[in-house]
Amino acid sequence: MFRGASSLNLDAKGRLGIPARFRDVLAERCDGRMVLTVNNTRERCLWLYPLDEWDTVERKVAELPSFDPTAQELKRFLIGYATDCELDSAGRVRVSAPLREFAGLEKRVVLIGQRNKFEIWDESLWNTRCEEWLQMEPKDRQLPIELETITL
Repeated sequence: MFRGASSLNLDAKGRLGIPARFRDVLAERCDGRMVLTVNNTRERCLWLYPLDEWDTVERKVAELPSFDPTAQELKRFLIGYATDCELDSAGRVRVSAPLREFAGLEKRVVLIGQRNKFEIWDESLWNTRCEEWLQMEPKDRQLPIELETITL
């Protein structure tokens, strides 16, 4: 559903214009209501979910065991930073100051479609990370077992 990369500007009030090609889908699918949260995989980016998709994710995360330290960390970050947002009449969403600070968002950002959600990156950090990923030696890349049998 959501794919592709878009370079965008964050305005002085922390608003991010969602590309027009996604606005109708978001309006139809979730009435423009979404949830913005932090990425808890050690990357300094944000995840933007349509509300219906977020409900599924949040339910799965909330069901994780409370006494498992890794599960509790995931809950703290993913659910703890979760912020409801909605498309305004100009097709923008507001990114709160704590979320902008977490991801180091300044003026230029990159919105990356990830099928069921978007990632939001500071543009310079995105470019740096892309260079790092491209320069990694194949021996340094550990593929999850699920990816070892996939054919693209």
